Amino acid sequence: MAKNKKDLVRTKRDKKDRKSLISEVWRREDPLSVAKYQAEVRARSYLRLPPTFMWLNRFSWIVPILHERFGVATISPEEAAAYDQSIAPADKDTSVATEVETNDSLTSYQVSDYVYRQYPCLERDPLGCDRPLETIQQEPAAKYCQQCGFPAILPEKVEIRGIRGRYRVESFLERRGMGRLYRGVQVSDEQPIVIKEYLLPTRCFNTEEARQRKLAFTQLAGLSLADGRVQDFRAIVPWEAIADENEERCYLITKGNLDIYPSLRHHLKENGQMDAIAVRQFLNLVLQSLEFLHGQKFRLPSGQVQQGIPHGNITLDSLLIDKEKFFIYLCDQSLWERLFDLPTSEPYIPTIAGDLVDVGYVAFYLLAGRVVDPVTRLPVDPKDDNQWPIVDPALKGFIFRLCGYSVPFQSVEEARRVLLKIPVIRTTPATEVVELEPDEDEPSNLPRMRLILFLLLALGLTLLGTLLWLWLYKPKTSQASYGDLPICCIKDVAGVPSGKFRYTGEEKGTWSYVLQQKNLVEKGQSLEKELQRRKPNLELMYEPVSYGLDSSAEPLTITKVRSGEAEFAITSLVNQLSGDLEYKKFGYDGLAIFVAFSYAQREKSLPKFLEGKITLDQLRKLYTGKITNWNQIPGGPDLPVKLYMPPEAEAVQIFEQRVLKNKTDIEAFRKLIKKEENKQEKDESSFVNSTPPVEIHRIPTFTTLRNVIEDFEQEKEEQVGAIAFGTFSKVFGQCSAYPLALVEDGKTPVQALIQSNGQPIEPTSDLCNDKGSYHPNIDVFRNGTYPLAYPMAVVYPRDNSRSRAGAKFADILRTEESQRLLSKTGIVPLQPKP
Repeated sequence: MAKNKKDLVRTKRDKKDRKSLISEVWRREDPLSVAKYQAEVRARSYLRLPPTFMWLNRFSWIVPILHERFGVATISPEEAAAYDQSIAPADKDTSVATEVETNDSLTSYQVSDYVYRQYPCLERDPLGCDRPLETIQQEPAAKYCQQCGFPAILPEKVEIRGIRGRYRVESFLERRGMGRLYRGVQVSDEQPIVIKEYLLPTRCFNTEEARQRKLAFTQLAGLSLADGRVQDFRAIVPWEAIADENEERCYLITKGNLDIYPSLRHHLKENGQMDAIAVRQFLNLVLQSLEFLHGQKFRLPSGQVQQGIPHGNITLDSLLIDKEKFFIYLCDQSLWERLFDLPTSEPYIPTIAGDLVDVGYVAFYLLAGRVVDPVTRLPVDPKDDNQWPIVDPALKGFIFRLCGYSVPFQSVEEARRVLLKIPVIRTTPATEVVELEPDEDEPSNLPRMRLILFLLLALGLTLLGTLLWLWLYKPKTSQASYGDLPICCIKDVAGVPSGKFRYTGEEKGTWSYVLQQKNLVEKGQSLEKELQRRKPNLELMYEPVSYGLDSSAEPLTITKVRSGEAEFAITSLVNQLSGDLEYKKFGYDGLAIFVAFSYAQREKSLPKFLEGKITLDQLRKLYTGKITNWNQIPGGPDLPVKLYMPPEAEAVQIFEQRVLKNKTDIEAFRKLIKKEENKQEKDESSFVNSTPPVEIHRIPTFTTLRNVIEDFEQEKEEQVGAIAFGTFSKVFGQCSAYPLALVEDGKTPVQALIQSNGQPIEPTSDLCNDKGSYHPNIDVFRNGTYPLAYPMAVVYPRDNSRSRAGAKFADILRTEESQRLLSKTGIVPLQPKP
């Protein structure tokens, strides 16, 4: 009876142990899980079962757990190799065993075997298995693995559509972390990109779980400095995060080829262990990058600003190496990588302390040259002295502190300071550790060393001061390249603040005209009302200001932004902004130099005589009174000159800066401006200077357009040849005037308008009857070859405590939707219409 009772107790205990074991196998996520998984794969590969009993393979996963928990013996690699040789051909592939030698056991993402265990993959690794790739090779249109139903590899030439562009897959590369890497190109300009594909398989994630992760992915996958600076801190930052609404896939796009640099895992596999000097350099580079990542204020794609972000996923896979320069790049940040963990997994919170521990372990693996002990089949342990090569005790102690086995570092900054104090060492062939310090027996070298160090310090301080000056006093611009497609729609712009915001611009400037003039975008509708209708939560109050021609003073619009009276300004004067401001371009305008164009008299018109062009030098002489008759220009007719200019202060300042240039010519130009308000005073004065040979009439551009044609079509005795300048946004489409091509310093003439065939307009072109057959040449505005082109931009403060309304309004104006509206107003868009 007692025996039966004892057996019953033992039976209950055994059942409890089995349940505990199974629960642990399915749920545990301790740092050893990767090693166990690889040991399981190896153990299964060593089994040689008859076909009738192959179903037993499904239970082979328990082998490494039994080994750890109960000391069950498993076959050693040497025995397995001997057994393989006895039953297999001599050329049997041994890549499995090789891979195990360099497998990382401390990855902070979950192992695919446990995440995707609902898929009966023969390799127990759907992400790393070759079957999905073989499926695509056999059936290019297939979306799922023919063996287990796991999402297949993306086929070549398939295109992915994002908000910032379209991307084409060129080839599959490999699995890395929780995703699959592909080489690709951006369709618009064929520039190289790398695509990382993440999966949300339907057997693992329900519809709501997948939706939440896709939303979080687009809002979290990306980092930019909150103050707008662009700085390389050797972290691969995504260009765009795309969540496919119809598929169980997400895509992370990075520009260039940095993301396909070999990982440290590959580097270990190909080159073996690193020496102490290389590991010290590795530590310095990674800690420097983490110091930046932990200490700066970043803005996420959602618009949220966060002070300091832990990486949270530092492993041999997430550290890439540029072998030529020995640069280490961080990738696969946990902020987006961990979004694809199994829904039932424990929440993971990355920490700065965790980053230091992970760096310590990676450094140890690099020194040891492996991650898994080939004898114990477990991860190598820094506490086991037998796993360490001969290394400087100071460096070993430093890595111990990083791993948390002695007094931990309080911050990355402290860790890096301690590292830099460790003397650089080298190892001799006899494995003797030698410090690279000056020999105490040669004191004569010390003064020389001190002199060299002093000179290097002085040079470093000089360079640092120069860089600080450039950073503080140069404006920062955030602008997309020509090949980058803007966001499609206004509604897609993320992080737009709600509420009322005040902004400013020039009272009679281009923006005031295109914003408030009706009928430009829609009949009876202004651009201001149209933008408000499409983004009702953003209430903008436009308060323009007027200012004079004093180009030495800061424009009042900029002053108001700096003082906080306005959240942002729209202006074209961005060349001399100070470092506390930044700007984003949303389009282009320019100064058109135009003369009368009469189709009835075009054979005798100025465009014909001037061959459709004028040099900047001739223009300078005209507007300083040195040329008063057109016959003073080679080929010109005998016609008196009449000069016009617009009232916009910004347009005049640009004309002075780019055409007149020097102080003498600017003063001569200003003296010729006709001042109507002073006319009576001049007439009554008893000592009036002689009337200038010509006067410049400063009147609105639309009045000028009417006047120049009337001046030309008068009777011959009263006929004059008028020339004027004004903004292209107002001149374009007005066929009574002909915009002249400009010649700068003997270069080829540049015409701002081109015909549908891509050729510049000519004096023989019928600008009235052929409306719609010509348009602005966007290229000459964008690349600056048209001498009087300039950007239209939103200027806003870099101060993170201020509202981001300006930056987000610029993003709205840069969308494809807004660009189409702006092109209707006369603003030259950032790029051609698709």
